[in-house]
Amino acid sequence: MRNSLVAFFQRYPAASYWIGFSGGLDSHVLLHACASLREHYPHLTFRALHIDHGLQAMSAAWAAHCREVCTVLEIPLVVEALELVIPAGESVEAVARTARYAAFQQHLQAGEIVLTAHHQNDQAETLLLHLLRGSGVDGLAAMPEIRPFASGALGRPLLGCSRAELAAYANQHRLNVIDDPSNQDSRFDRNFLRNQVMPLLEQRWPAAGKTLARAARLQGESRQLLAGFLSEKLPSLQGTKPNTLSVSRLLTLDGAMQKAVLREWLTQGGFRLPEEKKLRQVLCDVLQARADATPCVRWNGCEIRRYRDDVYAMSPLSAHDPQQVLVWETREPLVIASLGRTLVAEAGYPEVVTVRFRQGGESVYLPERGGHHSLKHLLQEWGVPPWERERLPLVYVGERLIGLHPRFELQTDNPFKVPRIVGD
Repeated sequence: MRNSLVAFFQRYPAASYWIGFSGGLDSHVLLHACASLREHYPHLTFRALHIDHGLQAMSAAWAAHCREVCTVLEIPLVVEALELVIPAGESVEAVARTARYAAFQQHLQAGEIVLTAHHQNDQAETLLLHLLRGSGVDGLAAMPEIRPFASGALGRPLLGCSRAELAAYANQHRLNVIDDPSNQDSRFDRNFLRNQVMPLLEQRWPAAGKTLARAARLQGESRQLLAGFLSEKLPSLQGTKPNTLSVSRLLTLDGAMQKAVLREWLTQGGFRLPEEKKLRQVLCDVLQARADATPCVRWNGCEIRRYRDDVYAMSPLSAHDPQQVLVWETREPLVIASLGRTLVAEAGYPEVVTVRFRQGGESVYLPERGGHHSLKHLLQEWGVPPWERERLPLVYVGERLIGLHPRFELQTDNPFKVPRIVGD
């Protein structure tokens, strides 16, 4: 295990390493093993992060235990207490995992790596879960040793170690580990595989865990080769706007290649990959839609939209009331909470204006083109997608529209410039 860690840190040097520390056997072994390396590798800097999900009655005591362990090992610890709300029909595991990684993301700085204690058996279970969900090569590649995460990376240095090796290490060093009773609850899919399926498989095939983990690694290598090929192909499929894909160019590909391209495009955009059913919806409802249609396919954390020949991938739009009217004293920035945007006035703006949003029927005066022009037609001419039109801040003096705010950026993952309108 020590050699595995040393090799990992040599391959992936970082300014600092955060260790996800639950207090359970796996993470305690990782924390202890990392701490033991500092004698011979003093340049390694470690910090620990404990997430209190608040789902167990003993969670506060577990956090206190983690503080004691980190004090003894002289590793700084940050404890994040969450107040999780599990929506009806949602998986407790999935909600907790999302919240946990969101907490990691808040603390990770550029050049840092967060470490988790996933090991060989976890990899085998992940492969089986994805196989049972009908995943393709992306899912069957299971967990990579390292991947980009927030402003740094997320690493799993123990993927080559078995659960038995970690248990032996814990026994050797007499580690006092937390035993979470929820790990025995086989209502959860991963626990069911771990507690019932894997022991049965290992009775027949003793090396099942190691073999399944190797299969995942081989799928990962195939995925890496495919990603390289698709990355070279994506620029030729670029739409008219940055970070979009061209519908007409996608339609020259066969169905399998269309799906592969869409998956790689979404992966590079940092979006969660959709289930096969959703991907088929994109192929059918988005790519095959009429040129004047504006279809949308949604899944967790992503929306796929189309305007003209361009396909957009974006985070779900925030709730926004286009009826609101905001008074803006332009000496100060204006925060538009519903859009998560801040407007800053340029030189020459009146001291007090109002900011409104499209209701329909607006017209503006363009001196270089002569006369008033329909804002609707101008937005069409400028290629502003329909879902953005009611989200554009319109600046008024009294009842006179004097401009679109020039520093307002639309969806940051598909930005475009909107010319400033000059008042008459």
